[in-house]
Amino acid sequence: MYALIHANIYDYKQYIEDGYIVFDQKIKKVGKMDDYQKRKGVIEINCFNKLIIPGFVSGHTHLYSTFARGASLAFNPKNFLDILKQMWWKIDHFLDLDMIYYSALMGGIDQLMNGTTTLIDHHASFVVKDSLKMIKKALVEDLGLRAILAFETSDRFDVSEAIKENMNFISNNHSEDTSGLFGMHASLSLSDDSLNQIKDSLNGFGIHIHVAESQMDEDECLKNYQMRVVERLDKYHLINDKSLLVHCTHINEDEMDIIKERKATIAINPTSNLNNAVGISNIKRFMDKGIRVIIGNDGLTPSQPFEYMNTLYLTHLKNESPTAFGLDDLKQLIINTYEYTNEQLSTQLGKIEENANADLLVVPYKPYTPMDETNVFGHMFYGIFPGFKPEKVFAKGQLLVDQFTLNYAHKEDIEEANRQSMKLWNILKKEGKNFGFKNEF
Repeated sequence: MYALIHANIYDYKQYIEDGYIVFDQKIKKVGKMDDYQKRKGVIEINCFNKLIIPGFVSGHTHLYSTFARGASLAFNPKNFLDILKQMWWKIDHFLDLDMIYYSALMGGIDQLMNGTTTLIDHHASFVVKDSLKMIKKALVEDLGLRAILAFETSDRFDVSEAIKENMNFISNNHSEDTSGLFGMHASLSLSDDSLNQIKDSLNGFGIHIHVAESQMDEDECLKNYQMRVVERLDKYHLINDKSLLVHCTHINEDEMDIIKERKATIAINPTSNLNNAVGISNIKRFMDKGIRVIIGNDGLTPSQPFEYMNTLYLTHLKNESPTAFGLDDLKQLIINTYEYTNEQLSTQLGKIEENANADLLVVPYKPYTPMDETNVFGHMFYGIFPGFKPEKVFAKGQLLVDQFTLNYAHKEDIEEANRQSMKLWNILKKEGKNFGFKNEF
């Protein structure tokens, strides 16, 4: 059991100056230092001039993208589908179970070192069976994180195998550590027959799918099915209150109304949208409609604070106003991300109170302007989020990062990850130039 003492404590709702937290897997006691009583057998950590906040949640990520770092591929896309074909669909085609494990392990370490203790991952690979099991092993069993996992069902893969992988994982994993969503790639890579198969298998579970990330997704849907993406998904009764619809960059008002009516959640990924030049999600409009919005990173960046900063700045640009979306709006999106995760895992993340889960970050911060309950989030956004690195990271009450150093003997794993990534790159060099697709979209 640990006690963080003489700490400033903030969980996006309450702020305690010079306080303490006593915890093991769950938080036992929180309060002001005036009320602190030392307990036998408790490890005390002095957190003077440090801020304690909850561990972050990545609301949508792709850990299989980890081995793309440094890879050299022929890349000259003319549209979003070209980005998929020339990079991501080549990489995921050649992943084997070892590559899946080590890309998840290294990607998980990257995000852990930046304060993320729970990841909602969206996986794709031509090796379908046991792929989610390997990601769970890397994140949950070996690193000690929490994970909500899904496999991207697509006509590129064996659809029946993808359905089986999703349903087996969902059915056999529901704890405070792990749960599953039903993964789907996107409307443009799923036929009506596939959507029918998914509908017949879903059994009320939530889907995790890219929606109108680019205008092409909407254009293809209108061309082939004479309806928009959200309308098509809703036709097959796939959207419910557990569903996670990712990006939604190009949805219209009618589609927003459907999402609102079905009580689904939108996961935005501003930096990835910026990188792929697909547009900026209309976050403020989603919020005004009463749609819950959460924040992911799409596997591009390992830092949630980086995404929080880009969310604010890009929404200013989208609305052509520096005041249309403020820090309180951003704070609500962060709270939403915890709330969605808590519903999936039956946890109490994002809260620093008695009986909440002890996923906590210790961040050095000595403000040179006054900090109190009225401006602490402003201090976080402008003073802490740029260049964010936590000194300590606790997940499930375990100290996973200490003094900015991972408490995990991972030297051999880094060496093996280098071997696995080089194996992938060599395959891509050999096969990539002549690589084609069984199905065209």
